[in-house]
Amino acid sequence: MKRKVLIVIYIILILITLKLLFNVLINSILINNYNKGKYSDSQAKALILLNFPESYIANYNYGNILYQNGEYEKAIEEYQKSLKGFIPRNKECNIRINYALAICKTVSLNEKDQNSIKNAIEKYESAIEILTQKGCANKNDDRGHNQKAEQLKKDIQKEIDRLKKLQETNSNENNNEEEKEDKTKENIDNVEEKIQNIKENATQEQRELENKYKNYGNFDYNKTQKNW
Repeated sequence: MKRKVLIVIYIILILITLKLLFNVLINSILINNYNKGKYSDSQAKALILLNFPESYIANYNYGNILYQNGEYEKAIEEYQKSLKGFIPRNKECNIRINYALAICKTVSLNEKDQNSIKNAIEKYESAIEILTQKGCANKNDDRGHNQKAEQLKKDIQKEIDRLKKLQETNSNENNNEEEKEDKTKENIDNVEEKIQNIKENATQEQRELENKYKNYGNFDYNKTQKNW
Protein backbone atom coordinates (compact mmCIF):
# COMPACT_ATOMS: atom_id res chain seq x y z
CA MET A 1 0.00 0.00 0.00
CA LYS A 2 2.78 2.34 0.99
CA ARG A 3 4.59 1.50 -2.20
CA LYS A 4 1.57 2.49 -4.28
CA VAL A 5 1.27 5.75 -2.38
CA LEU A 6 4.94 6.49 -2.96
CA ILE A 7 4.58 5.71 -6.66
CA VAL A 8 1.63 8.12 -6.92
CA ILE A 9 3.61 10.80 -5.08
CA TYR A 10 6.61 10.28 -7.37
CA ILE A 11 4.39 10.52 -10.44
CA ILE A 12 2.85 13.76 -9.17
CA LEU A 13 6.27 15.20 -8.40
CA ILE A 14 7.55 14.20 -11.84
CA LEU A 15 4.54 15.83 -13.52
CA ILE A 16 4.99 19.00 -11.49
CA THR A 17 8.69 19.05 -12.30
CA LEU A 18 8.03 18.55 -16.01
CA LYS A 19 5.48 21.31 -15.96
CA LEU A 20 7.89 23.66 -14.23
CA LEU A 21 10.68 22.78 -16.65
CA PHE A 22 8.33 23.31 -19.59
CA ASN A 23 7.27 26.69 -18.22
CA VAL A 24 10.87 27.72 -17.64
CA LEU A 25 11.79 26.62 -21.17
CA ILE A 26 8.89 28.50 -22.76
CA ASN A 27 9.68 31.58 -20.69
CA SER A 28 13.35 31.44 -21.72
CA ILE A 29 12.41 31.13 -25.38
CA LEU A 30 9.94 33.98 -25.00
CA ILE A 31 12.51 36.28 -23.41
CA ASN A 32 15.19 35.32 -25.93
CA ASN A 33 12.85 36.09 -28.85
CA TYR A 34 11.73 39.30 -27.17
CA ASN A 35 15.33 40.47 -26.91
CA LYS A 36 15.73 39.76 -30.62
CA GLY A 37 12.68 41.84 -31.44
CA LYS A 38 10.40 38.85 -32.01
CA TYR A 39 7.21 39.24 -30.00
CA SER A 40 5.36 35.93 -29.73
CA ASP A 41 1.79 36.42 -28.59
CA SER A 42 1.07 32.67 -28.54
CA GLN A 43 4.03 31.82 -26.28
CA ALA A 44 3.03 34.50 -23.79
CA LYS A 45 -0.54 33.23 -23.70
CA ALA A 46 0.72 29.68 -23.21
CA LEU A 47 2.57 30.70 -20.04
CA ILE A 48 -0.55 32.34 -18.64
CA LEU A 49 -2.75 29.34 -19.42
CA LEU A 50 -0.23 26.98 -17.83
CA ASN A 51 -0.36 29.04 -14.65
CA PHE A 52 3.31 29.82 -14.36
CA PRO A 53 4.33 29.56 -10.66
CA GLU A 54 5.26 33.21 -10.60
CA SER A 55 2.11 34.28 -12.41
CA TYR A 56 3.01 37.97 -12.35
CA ILE A 57 5.94 37.20 -14.69
CA ALA A 58 3.66 35.66 -17.31
CA ASN A 59 1.31 38.66 -17.25
CA TYR A 60 4.23 41.09 -17.24
CA ASN A 61 5.89 39.43 -20.23
CA TYR A 62 2.61 39.28 -22.11
CA GLY A 63 2.02 42.95 -21.31
CA ASN A 64 5.43 43.80 -22.76
CA ILE A 65 4.64 41.94 -25.98
CA LEU A 66 1.31 43.75 -26.30
CA TYR A 67 3.10 47.04 -25.64
CA GLN A 68 5.65 46.37 -28.38
CA ASN A 69 2.81 45.49 -30.75
CA GLY A 70 1.14 48.83 -30.03
CA GLU A 71 -1.79 47.33 -28.11
CA TYR A 72 -1.41 49.66 -25.16
CA GLU A 73 -4.86 49.26 -23.62
CA LYS A 74 -4.45 45.46 -23.52
CA ALA A 75 -0.92 45.84 -22.17
CA ILE A 76 -2.30 47.96 -19.33
CA GLU A 77 -4.73 45.16 -18.44
CA GLU A 78 -1.87 42.65 -18.22
CA TYR A 79 0.23 44.97 -16.07
CA GLN A 80 -2.75 45.42 -13.77
CA LYS A 81 -3.12 41.65 -13.46
CA SER A 82 0.59 41.31 -12.82
CA LEU A 83 0.45 43.77 -9.91
CA LYS A 84 -2.24 41.71 -8.19
CA GLY A 85 0.20 38.86 -7.54
CA PHE A 86 2.94 38.54 -4.95
CA ILE A 87 5.86 40.48 -6.41
CA PRO A 88 9.35 40.98 -5.02
CA ARG A 89 9.98 44.65 -4.29
CA ASN A 90 12.95 44.85 -6.65
CA LYS A 91 10.76 43.72 -9.57
CA GLU A 92 7.54 45.59 -8.93
CA CYS A 93 8.97 48.93 -10.03
CA ASN A 94 9.78 47.55 -13.49
CA ILE A 95 6.13 46.59 -13.89
CA ARG A 96 5.00 50.01 -12.73
CA ILE A 97 7.39 51.76 -15.12
CA ASN A 98 6.05 49.85 -18.12
CA TYR A 99 2.49 50.32 -16.85
CA ALA A 100 3.02 54.09 -16.67
CA LEU A 101 4.61 54.14 -20.14
CA ALA A 102 1.63 52.27 -21.57
CA ILE A 103 -0.71 54.87 -20.07
CA CYS A 104 1.35 57.66 -21.63
CA LYS A 105 1.14 55.92 -25.01
CA THR A 106 -2.66 56.10 -24.90
CA VAL A 107 -2.57 59.91 -24.82
CA SER A 108 -4.05 61.47 -27.95
CA LEU A 109 -3.33 65.19 -27.89
CA ASN A 110 -4.73 68.08 -29.88
CA GLU A 111 -2.92 71.16 -28.57
CA LYS A 112 -5.65 73.48 -29.87
CA ASP A 113 -8.41 71.65 -28.00
CA GLN A 114 -8.79 72.44 -24.30
CA ASN A 115 -10.65 69.19 -23.57
CA SER A 116 -7.91 67.18 -25.28
CA ILE A 117 -5.26 68.92 -23.17
CA LYS A 118 -7.28 68.31 -20.01
CA ASN A 119 -7.66 64.60 -20.77
CA ALA A 120 -3.93 64.30 -21.52
CA ILE A 121 -3.03 65.91 -18.20
CA GLU A 122 -5.35 63.53 -16.35
CA LYS A 123 -3.77 60.49 -18.01
CA TYR A 124 -0.23 61.70 -17.29
CA GLU A 125 -1.18 62.32 -13.67
CA SER A 126 -2.58 58.80 -13.40
CA ALA A 127 0.75 57.49 -14.77
CA ILE A 128 2.60 59.39 -12.03
CA GLU A 129 0.21 57.90 -9.48
CA ILE A 130 1.19 54.41 -10.66
CA LEU A 131 4.89 55.26 -10.31
CA THR A 132 4.58 56.76 -6.83
CA GLN A 133 2.69 53.82 -5.36
CA LYS A 134 4.88 51.57 -3.23
CA GLY A 135 7.55 54.27 -3.27
CA CYS A 136 9.07 53.49 -6.68
CA ALA A 137 9.04 57.25 -7.24
CA ASN A 138 8.22 59.93 -4.71
CA LYS A 139 5.48 62.50 -5.23
CA ASN A 140 7.26 65.45 -3.68
CA ASP A 141 11.01 64.89 -3.92
CA ASP A 142 13.74 62.71 -5.45
CA ARG A 143 13.77 60.00 -2.79
CA GLY A 144 11.97 57.26 -4.70
CA HIS A 145 13.87 53.99 -4.38
CA ASN A 146 13.96 53.37 -8.15
CA GLN A 147 15.95 55.83 -10.25
CA LYS A 148 14.27 54.92 -13.54
CA ALA A 149 10.82 55.39 -12.01
CA GLU A 150 11.92 58.71 -10.51
CA GLN A 151 13.31 59.92 -13.84
CA LEU A 152 10.17 58.88 -15.70
CA LYS A 153 8.06 60.70 -13.14
CA LYS A 154 10.12 63.88 -13.72
CA ASP A 155 9.78 63.60 -17.49
CA ILE A 156 6.01 63.13 -17.24
CA GLN A 157 5.72 66.04 -14.82
CA LYS A 158 7.57 68.30 -17.27
CA GLU A 159 5.02 67.42 -19.94
CA ILE A 160 2.19 68.09 -17.51
CA ASP A 161 3.65 71.51 -16.66
CA ARG A 162 4.03 72.31 -20.37
CA LEU A 163 0.43 71.35 -21.08
CA LYS A 164 -0.85 73.42 -18.17
CA LYS A 165 0.95 76.48 -19.55
CA LEU A 166 -0.45 75.72 -22.99
CA GLN A 167 -3.89 75.35 -21.43
CA GLU A 168 -3.55 78.80 -19.83
CA THR A 169 -2.28 80.34 -23.06
CA ASN A 170 -5.14 78.90 -25.08
CA SER A 171 -7.60 80.09 -22.46
CA ASN A 172 -6.23 83.66 -22.68
CA GLU A 173 -6.34 83.54 -26.47
CA ASN A 174 -9.92 82.33 -26.37
CA ASN A 175 -10.83 85.15 -23.99
CA ASN A 176 -9.18 87.66 -26.32
CA GLU A 177 -11.05 86.21 -29.26
CA GLU A 178 -14.30 86.46 -27.32
CA GLU A 179 -13.52 90.09 -26.48
CA LYS A 180 -12.83 90.80 -30.14
CA GLU A 181 -16.05 89.09 -31.13
CA ASP A 182 -17.95 91.11 -28.54
CA LYS A 183 -16.42 94.36 -29.83
CA THR A 184 -17.13 93.38 -33.43
CA LYS A 185 -20.71 92.54 -32.51
CA GLU A 186 -21.02 95.85 -30.68
CA ASN A 187 -19.68 97.73 -33.72
CA ILE A 188 -22.06 95.87 -36.01
CA ASP A 189 -24.96 96.69 -33.69
CA ASN A 190 -23.95 100.38 -33.72
CA VAL A 191 -23.73 100.42 -37.52
CA GLU A 192 -27.10 98.69 -37.81
CA GLU A 193 -28.58 101.21 -35.39
CA LYS A 194 -27.20 104.11 -37.44
CA ILE A 195 -28.52 102.58 -40.65
CA GLN A 196 -31.93 102.14 -39.03
CA ASN A 197 -31.91 105.79 -37.91
CA ILE A 198 -30.99 106.88 -41.42
CA LYS A 199 -33.84 104.80 -42.83
CA GLU A 200 -36.29 106.25 -40.33
CA ASN A 201 -35.16 109.82 -41.05
CA ALA A 202 -35.39 109.22 -44.80
CA THR A 203 -38.87 107.77 -44.38
CA GLN A 204 -39.92 110.74 -42.29
CA GLU A 205 -38.56 113.20 -44.88
CA GLN A 206 -40.33 111.30 -47.64
CA ARG A 207 -43.64 111.53 -45.76
CA GLU A 208 -43.16 115.25 -45.21
CA LEU A 209 -42.57 115.78 -48.92
CA GLU A 210 -45.61 113.70 -49.78
CA ASN A 211 -47.74 115.76 -47.43
CA LYS A 212 -46.33 118.99 -48.85
CA TYR A 213 -47.05 118.12 -52.46
CA LYS A 214 -50.07 115.86 -52.10
CA ASN A 215 -52.46 118.56 -53.48
CA TYR A 216 -50.44 119.12 -56.66
CA GLY A 217 -52.34 116.32 -58.36
CA ASN A 218 -55.61 118.28 -57.97
CA PHE A 219 -54.26 121.50 -59.55
CA ASP A 220 -56.60 122.87 -62.32
CA TYR A 221 -54.35 123.56 -65.29
CA ASN A 222 -57.28 124.92 -67.38
CA LYS A 223 -57.46 128.03 -65.19
CA THR A 224 -53.98 129.03 -66.15
CA GLN A 225 -54.11 128.16 -69.87
CA LYS A 226 -54.09 131.08 -72.28
CA ASN A 227 -54.96 131.25 -75.98
CA TRP A 228 -52.29 132.59 -78.25
